[in-house]
Amino acid sequence: MLNTEFRSHFPFFKKSESWTYLDSAATTLKPNTLIQATSEFYASAGSVHRSQYDLPQTEQYEQARELVAKRFNVEAREAVIWTNGTTQSINLVAYGLEHQISAEDEIIISVAEHHANFIPWQQLAKRKQAKLIVLPLDDNYQINVDTLKKALSEKTKVVAFNLVSNVTGVRQDAEQLIPIIRQYSNAKILLDIAQAVCCEQVNVQKLDADFYAFSAHKMYGPNGVGVLTGKLQSLEEIQPLVFGGKMLKTITENSLTVSELPYRLEAGTPNIAGIIGFGEVLKWLNNLDFKALNHNLYALSESCRKRLNAYPNLQILGQQNTPTISFVIKNQHPADIAAFLTQSKIAIRHGEHCAKPYLRYLAQVGTLRISLAHYNNQEDIEQFFNALDFALEILQES
Repeated sequence: MLNTEFRSHFPFFKKSESWTYLDSAATTLKPNTLIQATSEFYASAGSVHRSQYDLPQTEQYEQARELVAKRFNVEAREAVIWTNGTTQSINLVAYGLEHQISAEDEIIISVAEHHANFIPWQQLAKRKQAKLIVLPLDDNYQINVDTLKKALSEKTKVVAFNLVSNVTGVRQDAEQLIPIIRQYSNAKILLDIAQAVCCEQVNVQKLDADFYAFSAHKMYGPNGVGVLTGKLQSLEEIQPLVFGGKMLKTITENSLTVSELPYRLEAGTPNIAGIIGFGEVLKWLNNLDFKALNHNLYALSESCRKRLNAYPNLQILGQQNTPTISFVIKNQHPADIAAFLTQSKIAIRHGEHCAKPYLRYLAQVGTLRISLAHYNNQEDIEQFFNALDFALEILQES
């Protein structure tokens, strides 16, 4: 009943009854509370932090910041920076720390990174003539502790990796890795938590990274809203990437004094409707039994994984029980299977998942990826397997 009640909050399932949605790692569906809050903002007038008459919107906007801080146990609301998504958040850090990087310094990432957490560091290394170290993974698709220790040194200035892979769904043991990074270097640590936030209430104080980046649309929020958060002291070291309105204290023809956090990193008009809407989503999530929802989700994921493992010539990449399941089938191109699934109105992801270096490392041209969320149910799984069986039957005959 809990799953049914949760599902009822998403108009997609009424408007698109014939489709089975299994691509929540790409983007989660939008609940009524988000749609209503966004519509109400656009039906009103004003901006935020501009005039007396827009105070109600400003209060909602700042309340959303406080709700993020509370959900993720951020030390202060000032440490919650609004961006347009995970990609901008990571670029903001990469450019903002450029003044601390010199030639011969080292930046460490893993081979399992999304392009958003790969390219900014690659390009920073090129700009500063620093060294980019790309860590391999062990047989469990995780960063090996000994490999990490060997890579760390006094030259290490940044270590960036994902908490959960968008390709395999495998979670890195950040609780073990981050203390090791602290022990063997003075590096700044960035954690990409975009794929974790839907199913995990990430406690940033417990993990102890310097920076965390995620997108609201990965946890039932709007597209075009992201968060950069972390330690206030580390965020203070980031130089602004964008200059313009709202981010300054004083300006003359020859000088600029920037505002305090968070505003000095938030130049320009933000996605006000999206941020207010995200605040309403966070309120809504806070009133739900998140533990029970996760229990149902992971039970569904486990049953799906077991059924996939029974298929001959099918390989799941990573055997952690997570809601994201990436797999390949021997002698079958992922695009061919995806085409048949689309004809059956099954929405899943196939391809390289914006992680080309990782797919090359895995020696795969692409994978098929099912990604579940709390609104999925057993009927969705049955629809998927019926479509998969049909696809394989046709492809094996051709």
